[in-house]
Amino acid sequence: MTQATDFYAQMLESQRRAAEQRVETRAALLSELRTLGATSIEVQYEGYGDSGNVEDVVVTPDAITLTEELRRRVEDFGWDFAYALSPGFENNEGGYGELTWSLEADKIDVSHSNRYIASATTEHEGL
Repeated sequence: MTQATDFYAQMLESQRRAAEQRVETRAALLSELRTLGATSIEVQYEGYGDSGNVEDVVVTPDAITLTEELRRRVEDFGWDFAYALSPGFENNEGGYGELTWSLEADKIDVSHSNRYIASATTEHEGL
């Protein structure tokens, strides 16, 4: 096996393990959040210039307060889930989005936007 093939196989295995971990984390968080009475979670994230983070976590109903540890786990899950769909969005001009998780139906919607620089060149010669 060549070095490139080894790397590719390792990358695929890493992605498979990460996907399995997201499934396990999702199930655990779903149970904990439902037990608290939460009906939905919204995770707002942003990245650019080679870094990024979760900007906010909104819980519905708003009377529910997450512990610091649970909030961190929700942030990590939201970031990992969104990143798996749009990897590399923290680079250059970056991207941002919102993950909305309906806990009652266990459905996740992600709205993601990538930023980019566009340029248009006009040349006039020999006028």
